[in-house]
Amino acid sequence: MTKIKRPIPSILCLLCLFLSMPALAWQGNKEKLTGLSVAVFDVDATPPVGSLLAYDRMENRDDLGLRAKGIVLSGSGLPIVLCAVDWIGIGNESQDAFKAHLAKAASTIPSRVAIHTVHQHDAPISDWGAEKILVDAGLDPQAFESSFDHVLLNRLEEAIETALTEAQPLSHVGTGKAIVEKVASNRRIIGADGKVQYFRSSSTQDPQIRDFPEGLIDPEVSLISFWNGDQPIAVLSYYAVHPQSYYLTKVANPDFPGIARYLRQLAVPEALHVHFNGAGANIAAGKYNDGSKINRKLLAERLAAGMEKAWENTRKQALNPQDVFWQQEPLLLPANEAIAKIEQEMHLQNPRWLTNNMQKLTWYKRQQLGKKIDISCLTLGDARILHLPGELFVEYQLAAKAVRPDLSVAMAAYGDYGPFYIGTAAAYPEQGYEINASPVTAEAEPVILEAIKKLLHQPNPGQAVTSPYLLQRESDVPIRSLEEWKEKKKDWQHKVASIMGTLPSREHLSVPRLTYSDSLVESSFTRHQVSFPSDERNKVTAYLYVPHQSKNRPAMLVLHSTGEGGKKIVDGQGPLENRGIARELAERGYVVMAPDYPSFGEQRNHDFSRDGFPSGTLLGVWNHMRCVDVLGQMPEVDSDRIGVIGHSLGGHNALFAAAHDQRIKAVVSSCGWTPFEFYDIGEEGSKKYGGRLGPWAQERYMPAIKNQLPDARLPFDFTDIIALIAPRPVFTNAPLQDSNFSVAGVKSGIDRLAPVYRWMGFPDNLQVRYPDAGHDFPPETRKEAYAFLDKYFGFDPINKLPFE
Repeated sequence: MTKIKRPIPSILCLLCLFLSMPALAWQGNKEKLTGLSVAVFDVDATPPVGSLLAYDRMENRDDLGLRAKGIVLSGSGLPIVLCAVDWIGIGNESQDAFKAHLAKAASTIPSRVAIHTVHQHDAPISDWGAEKILVDAGLDPQAFESSFDHVLLNRLEEAIETALTEAQPLSHVGTGKAIVEKVASNRRIIGADGKVQYFRSSSTQDPQIRDFPEGLIDPEVSLISFWNGDQPIAVLSYYAVHPQSYYLTKVANPDFPGIARYLRQLAVPEALHVHFNGAGANIAAGKYNDGSKINRKLLAERLAAGMEKAWENTRKQALNPQDVFWQQEPLLLPANEAIAKIEQEMHLQNPRWLTNNMQKLTWYKRQQLGKKIDISCLTLGDARILHLPGELFVEYQLAAKAVRPDLSVAMAAYGDYGPFYIGTAAAYPEQGYEINASPVTAEAEPVILEAIKKLLHQPNPGQAVTSPYLLQRESDVPIRSLEEWKEKKKDWQHKVASIMGTLPSREHLSVPRLTYSDSLVESSFTRHQVSFPSDERNKVTAYLYVPHQSKNRPAMLVLHSTGEGGKKIVDGQGPLENRGIARELAERGYVVMAPDYPSFGEQRNHDFSRDGFPSGTLLGVWNHMRCVDVLGQMPEVDSDRIGVIGHSLGGHNALFAAAHDQRIKAVVSSCGWTPFEFYDIGEEGSKKYGGRLGPWAQERYMPAIKNQLPDARLPFDFTDIIALIAPRPVFTNAPLQDSNFSVAGVKSGIDRLAPVYRWMGFPDNLQVRYPDAGHDFPPETRKEAYAFLDKYFGFDPINKLPFE
């Protein structure tokens, strides 16, 4: 490791150099990069005069204005985007939108985008969900009006696309830290009764309150720097404090952190400087700031001095693609039910009250639908960068550093602004402003700390890309972008279609009208026997299970195994145990649709020669997608939480359906697949069916395989199907004694697929269990599969089954 010690040029020379640089446009390597690389972007995030900032209408902007800055890291998995914006908050649906736009520009997936605000108060706030709630209620959206959001998004997209053409090779990462003197102090001063007695805000005029001790803070500023040899490319800084010296000026400005960042940009102009606010919910400058205007300059200089020392303390280490690892952990934070009252209060409140409360209501509504917030961790050699939501108490940041004292841990908070203040469990009985304003409960602490520990203790796979799925066609060069991945997926899709056939167009397709032929009321749900046309020639017959008093619940498409009973099998009416999956899920509170597969159940007389589909498998896929059409429009169903589960025949049909339909968010396949090379029906079976893969060539499956018998080598495999589904969650039950689908094949397939899920940052989304059983779905494995679905969908089942 090399320690950095650089002479500091004069301010005049630095200023001349800074001004001569055209918008900080670094001229990077224009050739195609094959290893790690970094691209930098920096755009104006200042709205026009007359716009509404978070608390006031904007009358002017200061000389620095507001910025949105960040990096794109490529070469280890899909690209990773880190972005910090000089706004007060970006929450809920706005987080979704910003991540989606930045991901598109960087050719990656939204889960590999971390967008944070620095949290300056004389700046905009963004929450498209809050805007919609207000507009739908006939109210002025006030500060949540989003027209400038779209302007900034366009700027960011263009800047990222340009930056990628100028990306530079990344050879080293640097880490440094130093103490910042006389900036941060704890806002909460506890009295003798154990309650908050005094609140020390960003500017505190009462000298007696300022004179209390500094309190618990994290005094360190941490730097993570990216290098091309001896040339710094970008410097990311992390420091926990409310970033205000004074505000409500009606002048858009980045306050003292923005000035400190600018000073460091002048000092080291060859690198882009990006600043992230840490866990500063209960931290402010109030001990060292009485609100005097001069203090903005003094606080900025003190923070910049700490950054300078951290830069001087920086140590570099070489970085290879296997040293870089991205992971995330989904959080469903417990909600304070009192937040629901905001919907009634919003009609009577002023604009500033709306600014402080509407994002909490939006988050609450999302939380009720099981919508989680991902926290993420970027591994860079011995460095870790945690990305967390809301305004976290500093204790979370200190706890994260204590979890891995052997590493350089930095934390960016103020990601998704929806959950607002998040205190520690001990702080809730102490009360105080932050706790009274918090939309979460004390139970949030163990949820967050457990996720942080998991991320920081997750071993880096540290493996070079060896999976053929991650290598470009006819090359050992790893895929670097989502566009390249999509091209590979298109190739697999064409190969699948060469055997299954191509789906009809779904344009102008109306939602089918259901015919109800029977209903059975149970204690937890009503089971309806329904049918509906899937196209002009075919229809779906199914059981539809609707839990009592259900609304916006997750739904499951449940696919039966081979058997004359069809859907009755998953209702538990067949002779075999462990098959009543549909009934079990309905009892637990899921909305469930269980259709007959053509040639079984009510469709036992199906004529494959007249259905208009090139394969029975494709007709099954089509019918299953029509089931999703029905489920997605039901008021009882949250259309963003639809999954599929099946055993045996249903197990591979579950995979086929999810590979064709992105609306299916999670898959459970029991005894449903093994790579075709492992499919062995023995010599007698091969003679009977005309070849080893003869059973797959039946008209109810994929008759095109007949043309390739007896020694069929299909152009696609089940691993291709699951790769098409990635990174959506897939749970496989592969019993050790399964005589239908070789467990050795499943293990081989999982080994090939695991790098794909790691590459995308979702290693836990690929799960497999190997129970000591035959061709069965044993209770213990079903219990794990249901828990897998519950966790992903953020669902708390209304009933537990006897084996749970």
